[in-house]
Amino acid sequence: MFVFMINPTSGKGAAVAIWHEIEAILIEKKLPYEAHICVSSEITRAYINETTAMHSKTAFVVIGGDGTVSSVLQQLVDTNIPLAVFPAGSGNDVARNFGLVAEPKQFVEKLIHGETRSVDLLYVNGMYAMTVVGVGMDAQIGIRADRSIYKRWLNKFNRGGDAYTIAAIIELLTFKSFYGKLFVDGNLVLQTDLWLIANGNVKMYGGGLTICPLAQPDDGLIDVTALHDARRLKVLSKLFPELLKGEPLIANEVSYFKGKEIMIEGQRKLPYVIDGEIFYSEKIHLSIRPKALKLVVTS
Repeated sequence: MFVFMINPTSGKGAAVAIWHEIEAILIEKKLPYEAHICVSSEITRAYINETTAMHSKTAFVVIGGDGTVSSVLQQLVDTNIPLAVFPAGSGNDVARNFGLVAEPKQFVEKLIHGETRSVDLLYVNGMYAMTVVGVGMDAQIGIRADRSIYKRWLNKFNRGGDAYTIAAIIELLTFKSFYGKLFVDGNLVLQTDLWLIANGNVKMYGGGLTICPLAQPDDGLIDVTALHDARRLKVLSKLFPELLKGEPLIANEVSYFKGKEIMIEGQRKLPYVIDGEIFYSEKIHLSIRPKALKLVVTS
């Protein structure tokens, strides 16, 4: 049986319209299902816990954005219950990284087929993350984009990802770098002036920006891209644009690492983003949870 989790605010209400299309297909095919409208994270968590206790073989299906996916997967870690995702948000980084379909009929056919893959998750200060955890300027870009008026306008034209590009340009002009330390598997690898530290389980974030070009979601490792010791003009004109082209960048100001445990310490509370959700802390601890989630393959 499929349990659908629908976020009514995703995509300016697009998730509800998509759900009606999918529901009609389910009824036509006489497939058993339940539907839950995600009105709050607390109610959603309680519903998932109750449902998993009742149906040991349930597959959960999110119709929403990355934030909704994040809310649901917290309860599904290590349960062996598959998660399926129909992208209906603005960034849709989970769907983009895993190549998930966004057409209702194809989506239902893939659900019926039921092929899954086991993927790693990041564990970050007590929360699980599926994509990239950005610390510093990249998190601040997410904050600016999510609070912007232009993102709401762009969403109307299905161009929500462009809001992050606009926000990136603004932050490149205004962001203040921070002095901090970066540890990889217990070893201090950087102690310097930092702009951003992207910790990737996958390659892309922020609506499709490639920041961890060598990341794989099932290799048991965290890929780290750090931008440090850089002049603003060079960050603006060369480094950041080159970083986002998707190829490893050879530059003194850019460092790449791989590891199973990452620690970031700052002299002030640092913004960090987990699948679209913003948090702040002076210390950010990340570890990898290999094969912790079963994802339904709808690519």
